[in-house]
Amino acid sequence: MMKRMLIMLTLLGLFFGALFGWKTYVNQGLGEGSPDQFPPVTISATAVRAETWTPALTAVGTLETEQGVNVTAQAPGIITALFFGSGAEVGAGDLLVQQFIDDDLARLDALKAELRLAEITLQRANELVRDRLVPQLDLDTAESNLDRIRAELESVQVTIDKKSIRAPFAGQLGIRRVNIGQYIQPGDNIVKLESLKHILVVFPLPQRQLPQVHLGQPVEVSVDAYPERSFGGEINAIEPEVNQATRSFWLQATLPNESLGLRPGMFAEVSIPLPAEESVVTVPQSAITFSPYGDSVYVVQDSIDASGRPVPTVQNVFVTTGATRGDQVAIINGLAAGERVVTSGQLKLRNGSRVAVDNSVSVSDSAQPIPKEN
Repeated sequence: MMKRMLIMLTLLGLFFGALFGWKTYVNQGLGEGSPDQFPPVTISATAVRAETWTPALTAVGTLETEQGVNVTAQAPGIITALFFGSGAEVGAGDLLVQQFIDDDLARLDALKAELRLAEITLQRANELVRDRLVPQLDLDTAESNLDRIRAELESVQVTIDKKSIRAPFAGQLGIRRVNIGQYIQPGDNIVKLESLKHILVVFPLPQRQLPQVHLGQPVEVSVDAYPERSFGGEINAIEPEVNQATRSFWLQATLPNESLGLRPGMFAEVSIPLPAEESVVTVPQSAITFSPYGDSVYVVQDSIDASGRPVPTVQNVFVTTGATRGDQVAIINGLAAGERVVTSGQLKLRNGSRVAVDNSVSVSDSAQPIPKEN
């Protein structure tokens, strides 16, 4: 029994001795993890630049017309004539739809005849009262009758005008929704009328940006229908109230639209240029390592290895980032113009790592990047 115990203890001693010996050998061979013992990591790098930067506030909004209505009927009736086609351009006051008005015209003619008789009666009553042949009551009655007929005549004329449906302003019509002979009720949609010479864009901004905007400020609007074109305009209204739910406020800008390319309902990207800033330190966004405990970059430095030769190494530096513009990000603190930062390969790096710079594949660093076509 003792012999077996001794054999087991001897074997365990040999095992642990070999394990500790191997550990010591590995540590000595690696020089305690010195970065000089690892091959250089291939990275791409670029120089930190100081640029004149024109910052901008950005938002998304919706295009609306300066004037737009659904043309509807004001009185019930049958359509007897249409004076427009779908998509037509019309002027203010142009007749669009005529409803049946023959009975109203007949009533109008009858009232005109009664009006002539009432005027003659009033004239004769004036003469008789002046000659004291009839009492004043007859004159008052004649005047009242004349006023009543005039009011009825005006009421019939208003009814006729209601049944003659006209364009309330100049603009472009949409698709016609009615036909001749159709009976329509008040509120029935006849056609959409939009004034497209000027277009409005309505968009929100967060409340912290309120001091940076004002009436008359220029804006630039882009829509995906015209990806290579922007439309200029200016802010013409700012909502006086901040939304309590979103802590944002609404703005409205007007855009000239002589080409009629912009249409209401379009989704729009809005940019409000701000005053230019001089010497803004920028790097590509790909150079920034974002993390909960701080944003950082790897700076390429020239170091001396054990043999006295210069080799590029990297050092992790924490930075304070600012606004972004396209692929670029502004650096408020932590970097200076002229330093080189790593733009790809950061996951394989640590402080002091040797690197080999290979910029054969460029990293995008554009203020206005254009996505590659699929």
